[in-house]
Amino acid sequence: MAITSTIFMAAPGAYGSILRTKLDKIDCSQVLAAVLVADRQLLGHIKMGPTATNTEFNWIEDDLNAAQFEGYTSVSGSIIVVGFTGSASLYGVIREGGLVVRKDPYDSTPSAHYVMRVSSVTGASTLITASYGSTTYTTASCTATWYVAAQPYGDSSDASTDISRVRVKRFNFTQIFERALEIGQTRKGMDMEGITDELQYQIKARTLEIKRELDMAVLYSRAYFSGANISTGAIDERTFHGIIEFLRDPDIDKTREDTMVTSGAGAALTIAHINDLLYKIYDGGGLDETADPIILVGPAQQRVIAGWDKELRRVEQGERQVGYYRDIFLSDMGLELPVVLDRWVQEDKVIILDRSRIALRALSGDEWHLEKMAKTGRSEKWQLSGQYGLELRNAEQCHGMLYNLSG
Repeated sequence: MAITSTIFMAAPGAYGSILRTKLDKIDCSQVLAAVLVADRQLLGHIKMGPTATNTEFNWIEDDLNAAQFEGYTSVSGSIIVVGFTGSASLYGVIREGGLVVRKDPYDSTPSAHYVMRVSSVTGASTLITASYGSTTYTTASCTATWYVAAQPYGDSSDASTDISRVRVKRFNFTQIFERALEIGQTRKGMDMEGITDELQYQIKARTLEIKRELDMAVLYSRAYFSGANISTGAIDERTFHGIIEFLRDPDIDKTREDTMVTSGAGAALTIAHINDLLYKIYDGGGLDETADPIILVGPAQQRVIAGWDKELRRVEQGERQVGYYRDIFLSDMGLELPVVLDRWVQEDKVIILDRSRIALRALSGDEWHLEKMAKTGRSEKWQLSGQYGLELRNAEQCHGMLYNLSG
């Protein structure tokens, strides 16, 4: 629906004593929804999620046990575990008798794929292995990534240890967005050019302002922390955690994890930068069959993307169109990611956002609405307000950001 349409903005009803005509609150959520749908920037790509029932709302994130781990390997055939992907203990990754294979070989020899059989698991951080089959493990010590290729199980063995993962509860807060409208009796009675209903016109204008504020809040807002460095929504002027803060601090504890955040070290954005970040997200478990990723950029990085391979563009004689524009990025993995331009994204940043895992949530009963305030003299005063929060699922696995890029 076009932003200029006012069909969905019903004029306010009478304010008399008859209940069937009394209307003290007008639901304007359709006004905001129409504005967001028409938006070609960030907000037009964020769906509306279920309503929240408290100023602090929660969602559950579940995770599978890791299929790989990082290990410092030695020529003796032992692997000292360095880190995990999605797992806090080696026991949840591999058991005795299992097979592990190195992610990328030490050399180009076809037979050097280094499959190893686990002879024993001695602790949460040590894996003792032996060579398996015809594979000979003779390389120098180094750190490598290992996939768990198989975990065979014996007929006579007891049931294995339960390795079910504990679900993680994430949270965010709702934030109030508000604008006031005041119309004097004289102004209300005047016949103005191009304006048939002053109240409807002001509703639309203030809603566009809220859309602008909401766009920036979704990007940059940060949850309020009390003096004890504890995030809280128990204040009137509470703020929610935005996309960038979620990527840097997904559990809202004022400590940055930066799992999927990479510095560009002041260099210009390249195709390799985006592909590397996509592979990092892929290795972390993102970009699955439900993913719907986009690349979010500001004007500065959009110009960089538009300039990639521009010399490959064919120009026919007599063509009158100049300039270059790219709105789809084809990754090395075959994924097509729409490039979304948002005027508020800082010039040094590129964000990969999974649209299937982000939503705006309104507090129940506090969607975007209009209420009439007490009359002051000959002026009528109205208040436009609504309370919204941001849900960003799997911030550490399914989204990513590049920063400190040159413009």
